[in-house]
Amino acid sequence: MGGLIVLKVGTKNLMVGGHLDQGVFNDLARQTAEVQKDGKKVLIVSSGAVQAGRERLSSLGFNENNFIKKEMAGIGARHLLNRWGEAFACYNKEISQFWLTYANLQDNNERKSIRTGILNCLDVGLVPIVNENDVISDAEIVFMEKKFSENDRLARMTASLVSAEGVLFLTDAGGIYEEDPRKNPKARMYEEINPFVFGTKIISGISDVGRGGIETKIEEAKACFLAGMRVSVAGMEGDVLIKFCRGESVGTKLGKFPRFK
Repeated sequence: MGGLIVLKVGTKNLMVGGHLDQGVFNDLARQTAEVQKDGKKVLIVSSGAVQAGRERLSSLGFNENNFIKKEMAGIGARHLLNRWGEAFACYNKEISQFWLTYANLQDNNERKSIRTGILNCLDVGLVPIVNENDVISDAEIVFMEKKFSENDRLARMTASLVSAEGVLFLTDAGGIYEEDPRKNPKARMYEEINPFVFGTKIISGISDVGRGGIETKIEEAKACFLAGMRVSVAGMEGDVLIKFCRGESVGTKLGKFPRFK
């Protein structure tokens, strides 16, 4: 079962008890190493640099309120990458970091260079870790937030760039619901939705850590689906990446026939 899978991991997916948790990174690395045995290639679009910076500043006794987000991202980028590197080292795997901006992906020469670099890394068994480059001008951050929105759009744009077979968007809510499960604990989760017919009330939880919301996630998932990719919005259920790569049902799948879990 060959193919290239894009895994989009949000900040909150990487946290346990309010902090980034190495065990989560290790588990995703384990799953990636496992699906590579099946011939899959995995590219990870990872959020978390700002949170990593926030945690590092706190550990040093600094007041995070004295720093803007791009500064926290600049501090945290190394620590986020170290977590991924440490996780994959456990499985004798190496990573390669790609920091991108919206402008990078609008320039044809840069697009070609990025695509070639990512595919070359995948071909030799490396795991690309893609993140938006927050360490840039304030004007670019404002523009980029409109275009990327907590890496969901970056995941879609990257998946398109490398002609991915599938995209797995992880969310802290576990999938897409008919109503907000925080307000209605009895709200049902969809096992499959038709992106052309679902109503505006379909919603899942919205992270209070990152910038992205479920509306953006659904729109980007829909765009991937329309491009012919296999797409699911899921949570951190056991072996979620392995199951997705092997064609099993996880979270909410985008398809033709709306149905609940």
